[in-house]
Order: sequence, then C-alpha cells, then structure tokens
Amino acid sequence: METVSFVRRLGSFLALAAIQVLILNRIELFGYVTPLFYIWMIARYDNSMSRTAQLLWAFFLGLLIDTFGGTPGLNAATATLLAMMQPSLFKLFMTIDRHDVVVPGIATMGGSQFAGYLLLVTVVHHTAYYILRSIPLGDWTVVIFKILFSSVFTFILMLIAESFTTNTSRKR
Repeated sequence: METVSFVRRLGSFLALAAIQVLILNRIELFGYVTPLFYIWMIARYDNSMSRTAQLLWAFFLGLLIDTFGGTPGLNAATATLLAMMQPSLFKLFMTIDRHDVVVPGIATMGGSQFAGYLLLVTVVHHTAYYILRSIPLGDWTVVIFKILFSSVFTFILMLIAESFTTNTSRKR
C-alpha cells in the first residue's frame, strides 16, 4: 500500500470514527433513527485492497466506535461482516476488469448504480446491526422500523457526503 493512500485511509478512519462517536451516536430521532455513517468508508473500499486489509480496517473502525460508544463488539462485528460482503455487493452493480482499480462512487459507477449499491450496503449492515442489538428479539416491528428508517437516513447522509467529495475531486 502506498504511503499516501495509507495516510488518506487513516485520516478517513479517524474522521469518520470521531463524527460517529461525537455527533451521530447522540442522534436518535423518533426513537427509531440513528445514523451509522461510518460504514461509508467500508462501502468505498477500492477493489485493489487486499481482503485481509479490508477486514482489519473495518474491524478496527468498528472496535474504535465500540470503545467510545459503549456498544461492546457490536460495531466491530457488523463492520467486519460488511467488509467481508463488500466485494460481492460491489460486483452486483459493476463489472470490472481484474486490472482496473475502482473506488465505488458516483464518478466511477454512475448515479443510479452507485445509489443502488450504497442502499444495499446500508440495508445489509443495518439489518445485521439492529438484529444483533435487539437480541433477544422482542418486538419485530420496532426492529424493522429501526432498520428501515436508520438505513434511509444513513443512505441520505452518505449520498450528501458523496456529492461533496465528487464535486471536490472534479474541481481539482
């Protein structure tokens, strides 16, 4: 891994963890909506990154959020699960040559394909997160509402962040 990409990834790692722990974990709209925005880093893993590196970055991102968020192991488990599934989810929306390095985004996938990919990533993560969080399962309707509403809110936040990063990279 190049030093520049490592430093960028570490910066994203720390920024997303800080945003999640300091701001987003404190949001609980209507008792159902808590955005889990940190998964944006996992959703944007490029296809040149080794599987081991993906799993380690995701695990430590989740572990950092668990450490400061008071959710022992929950984010680490679901972030690692998402990192394990991310390459397969990406392949559902885009066919790539083995030698092309592609970072999932609006610029590389197109708007509708990226939105579909991002929505699927969000729903997969949030489903695992809220099912694990609500063990033993009591009221299924509450769990389903939390999955749906939190997924939509997180999805919108990630689309907004993507539009800012796409505009910034186009200006360069």
